[in-house]
Amino acid sequence: MVLWGGSFIASKVGLQDMYPVELATIRFAIAAPLLLVITLALEGRKALRIARKDMPVLVVMALTGVTLQYIVQFVAMTYTSVTNTALLINMGTFFVIIPSALFLKEKLTADNYLGVIVAFLGAALVATRGSLAFTPNLIGDGLVLACAIMWAVYILVGNRLAGKYSVLSQLNFIFLVGLIGLIPAYLVTPHHALAGLSTVTWASIIYLSLVCSIIAYFIFNDSIIKLGPSKTAIYQYLEPFFAILFAILLLGEPLTILIALGALLIIAGVAMADNNLKLIGHIKGLSLGAADQGRH
Repeated sequence: MVLWGGSFIASKVGLQDMYPVELATIRFAIAAPLLLVITLALEGRKALRIARKDMPVLVVMALTGVTLQYIVQFVAMTYTSVTNTALLINMGTFFVIIPSALFLKEKLTADNYLGVIVAFLGAALVATRGSLAFTPNLIGDGLVLACAIMWAVYILVGNRLAGKYSVLSQLNFIFLVGLIGLIPAYLVTPHHALAGLSTVTWASIIYLSLVCSIIAYFIFNDSIIKLGPSKTAIYQYLEPFFAILFAILLLGEPLTILIALGALLIIAGVAMADNNLKLIGHIKGLSLGAADQGRH
């Protein structure tokens, strides 16, 4: 959670010298080949076999979990703060719950409904800061919520493949197809000469591609094996707090009473909202690493 909490800082730093599409493309241009090599070493070529009928599902996951997810998220971060991004991206659970109840016949408890309301109030506090006046931050916050919706689509669509492939199999396809989707956008948008990027910018790129997309994923899934999905999942609620702490200490972002209150409401609401849900339980199982990949 500490490593993933730092992903928002690395993204913000990288965006000081790079365009959003550029940062997203370079990140996965590094991460995708690395993950492919690791997958071949750990699981062999069999991990790359995907049934043709399942490819459309994984393509949708690649678009919503990588291509569109990171273009929109990085554009959002040029308008809004790390604090707001880290908090509002967690509203994805809210956008999973309602369709789960409507279309997947997931039974919701009073806690689930209350959690949705509490998290929504928290998101409103964070986004508006108690004022209905329009600010550029609202554009960024709106885009972050769009990312949360895309993450929900990623989860709901990916649920169709539950238990069918290993997490590495899914991630390889998602990373590679996501990268293929990013390349055309990279070619038609402004970008910098890679050799001219600063050491700090390269450090942020390496952090995102290696630490967040590879190392943190393995640490997290090892925790699932040793601690179990439920205990491990509890720690995911610490991620926004680490992101906020790093934003205050490293970027000098202010923390107001309203944002602090909104943060507590969001985290508490999400914790209540995803309690005892079968679909969320699946996310916290073997596929959790793949699921969280679309948020960091």
